[in-house]
Amino acid sequence: MKDAQSRYPRLVSKRLMLISPADPEFDANAAFLAPGAARFINAAEDSDSLWWSVATIIGHWHLHGYGLFAVVERSTGNTVGLVGPWFPKGWPEPELSWHLMETGAGKGYASEAVQCVLDWLFNAAGWDTIISYVPEENEPSIALARRIGAKPERLVSFPLQPAAGLRRWRHMPPAHVSGPQAARGLLH
Repeated sequence: MKDAQSRYPRLVSKRLMLISPADPEFDANAAFLAPGAARFINAAEDSDSLWWSVATIIGHWHLHGYGLFAVVERSTGNTVGLVGPWFPKGWPEPELSWHLMETGAGKGYASEAVQCVLDWLFNAAGWDTIISYVPEENEPSIALARRIGAKPERLVSFPLQPAAGLRRWRHMPPAHVSGPQAARGLLH
C-alpha cells in the first residue's frame, strides 16, 4: 500500500502549495465547507451541492489516482482554489481544470498553479497532452490558456457538457522537457 506522500503528491511553487483534498492531512471541511469558508468565484450558495462537489473531487483521487489539487497560499495557509487534472465518467479525455476562490483572484495564482500542475503532469507523471474546456465567453480563462501556451482547437459539446461555445484548448509539454529528471524539486 502506498503511503500518503506518494499517493497524494504535494506540488510547490514560489507562492503556493498544491495538496490533494483526499490527503488525510488536508482538512477539506475547513477549506471548502465550513461556515465562513471562502467561496469559489460565481459559486452558488447551495451548501448541499457544494458538499457533493467536494465529495466528488475527493473521490476522483481514489478512483483515478490523480485529480484537482487544493491551491494553498504558502504564506498564510489559506486555500484559494482548485487546479488539476479532471477526468469524470463521460468526459472525452482528461481535462486540466482551474477554479479560484474570490480570495485568490487577481494575484496570478491561477497561472502559477496551472504551470506547476502542467510541470508535474508532463515531467513526473509522464503525460504527453491534456486539454482544457473553456466557454467562449470566459475571457479570463481564455487569457490564462493563452498565457500558459495552450492552443485553441474546435468548439465541442458532449453529453455532460452540451453547451454551445465550449472550446477545447490543448496543452503540450515544452519541447525542452526531457523526462522525470526535469521535475525534481517539484514533489514533496
